[in-house]
Amino acid sequence: MPNIAVIIPNYNHGHLIEKSILSTFEQSVPPDEIIVIDDASTDDSVQRLTQLKHKIPMLKLIFFKENHGALRAGNIGAQNAKSDILMFRAADDILPPRSIENGINAFVKYPNSMIAFGEILFFRENTSEGTVETLALSEETEFFSADSVLRLWKPDFNLPEPACFVKKSAFLEQGGLWEEAKWYSGWLCFTSIAFKHGLTFIPKVLNSFRLDANSYGTANLRNRKVQRDVLRFLIEQVMSFDRELKEKFFACGAFTIFGEPLKDLLAEEKQSLPANSNLLFKSVLPQDYLGEGLPQHGIPGVVTRRLQELVNQLAFLKDLPSPKIIIYGAGTQSLILLEIWNRLSLPTLSAIVVSQTEGRTEFHDLPIIEIDSLKGSHIDLFVLSSKSFELEMAAKLEELFPSSNRLSFWAKELTCLTIENG
Repeated sequence: MPNIAVIIPNYNHGHLIEKSILSTFEQSVPPDEIIVIDDASTDDSVQRLTQLKHKIPMLKLIFFKENHGALRAGNIGAQNAKSDILMFRAADDILPPRSIENGINAFVKYPNSMIAFGEILFFRENTSEGTVETLALSEETEFFSADSVLRLWKPDFNLPEPACFVKKSAFLEQGGLWEEAKWYSGWLCFTSIAFKHGLTFIPKVLNSFRLDANSYGTANLRNRKVQRDVLRFLIEQVMSFDRELKEKFFACGAFTIFGEPLKDLLAEEKQSLPANSNLLFKSVLPQDYLGEGLPQHGIPGVVTRRLQELVNQLAFLKDLPSPKIIIYGAGTQSLILLEIWNRLSLPTLSAIVVSQTEGRTEFHDLPIIEIDSLKGSHIDLFVLSSKSFELEMAAKLEELFPSSNRLSFWAKELTCLTIENG
């Protein structure tokens, strides 16, 4: 049977870490190791972890005297693991009861697989209000060769790192979690392994991941310079890979998920980037790669299922002579939303709102407006269109339009639909 180590970096999550660890320990089949690396927490984490050690025999604790960050903690955890297979988790997420069992079964079925991905549930406070994102590659656990992965790849694909099991040997061979890649370190490492060795897909929810506007990755997405530095590192690192792996990144356009920030970087700093870096980005629209019908994978699948769930509650829009429907957000998800909205024959959209237009006046034939300028206007429906910033968007609407209808995709409890307001 495969041995599995669950690695959990922790920094000041004392109030949540016990629940996270217990959801790992109380599995239908527990892992062989639970390794928690405390990154010099200043709250009561150390005390809580020490108490848990008495209850959980497989719990291994590593305490940093200085704060080094989650990535170094993750790498140290991997180096100290004795197990063949690793699972990296956040200190505030929750494992569904059969996650480890499903992971073990996948590697028993495909012992030569280097990496396996399952589905992931995003939630805010309650997992019952969460949203499942899936690669939707198969209905049963199945292995896909590297060639198959590239053939099936779509520009909006994103391998869910918190719902991943990876062989320790492949993880270390690929270089582990590069600290310079910051919040995209798992993406770079695990995507590279999948492109080299193929992947096993497990059509089960393997992790429940907490949405937090102040999380490491989300908070730093607001900083354009930091984001650009990280994207530059990703480009330079992939361009330094051996020819075969680098050309796989070219062929599938995996970098396309980084959207406009990457496109701007490639255009504005072309001279200082490695030659042919522009081949990493494929400028394609959803209608060109989603195929026919309604998609079920990734963000497109989330958008599709959510709109179908709410079809009856959104029916009031069709009774209005000229409903004012506004999308909040102008990123990749909004592009996908526009396409699926049209495929479902929903009422015509009015505009896009953003926090700052930054000189932009149009987003795919829709006018772009700064949200503060709409204060006092009557809007029939706001559609929140950003996985990373949905919580912030809802808070802004509560401030400016407390009685307006709004539709959320990821944290479902942020949705507020009342026909009377329409």
